[in-house]
Amino acid sequence: MTTASSAPPSINPAALFQSPVQAIWNVQGENVPTLWWPAKEQSSAAGDKEAHHTVLFMIPASHLGHSAGSHVADPSRLYSLEEQVESKIAILDRLRETYPPNTRFILAGHSMGAWLALRVLKARPNHGIARIFQLFPTIHRIADTPNGRKMKNLFGPVSRSILGGTVSTLRFVFSAPPILQSIVGFVTRQDADMAGVTSQKLLHSSVVKNCLFLAGQEMEAINIMDKELVEEHASKLVFYYGKTDEWSPIENYYEMRDQFPKCKSYLCDQGMVHAFVLGHGEAMGLLVGSWINEL
Repeated sequence: MTTASSAPPSINPAALFQSPVQAIWNVQGENVPTLWWPAKEQSSAAGDKEAHHTVLFMIPASHLGHSAGSHVADPSRLYSLEEQVESKIAILDRLRETYPPNTRFILAGHSMGAWLALRVLKARPNHGIARIFQLFPTIHRIADTPNGRKMKNLFGPVSRSILGGTVSTLRFVFSAPPILQSIVGFVTRQDADMAGVTSQKLLHSSVVKNCLFLAGQEMEAINIMDKELVEEHASKLVFYYGKTDEWSPIENYYEMRDQFPKCKSYLCDQGMVHAFVLGHGEAMGLLVGSWINEL
């Protein structure tokens, strides 16, 4: 399988999948928000006696400690990177128990979620993982990226305490949800729905502290690429890089293209940024839909 710099024609994923399923699952004693998409129809390859079920699992949508709500038992707890890995593996195990044995699972990982997806694949190589979409992936040398060098000092305990306290103060001063939502929308340029999610679910002291704590661990752990794993499962991996991404620089695209020609490696030509959900969510959805349609 050769690499490419341009993507196939876009397909609306709504034509392929049912509405997303969102649930709070108790996984290894923790209540975890989980998000996945079951396919609309079963597909059957030529010569197969049984139809295939397909499920798309969004890795970043289920980070421990990264959302606030009644499901959080201990808001003060900080979750390690390895706990996040074990949680994702356990969620895949739970999904595998939920669907028939021949189900194909598609994992989608954004940023460090791409690294998590590889860890899940390594732990469960025979669990029906058919594809992994690595979107703006940070799977190695994250501390040596432009953003890693600029921001690494924000992830220590003092910075976590200061930023967490600042968020608590903002929530107290602007306690009315519509006001806080408007401020978040103005600062981040998110639309009303996204700003509402950010202000009510994410902009909490506990969430900010967990995000920063996890980022600090990423700086240490996400360093050396597991090249043997990538080579072994190259046919399952799709990498998508940005031209101006300071978390996963364009050099990473050329490295993957040249070292792993059996993977599919794409370089964005649509002007998407690392945080593509801020303005390019629909475009990315269409792109991922096209990749799924190729299965």
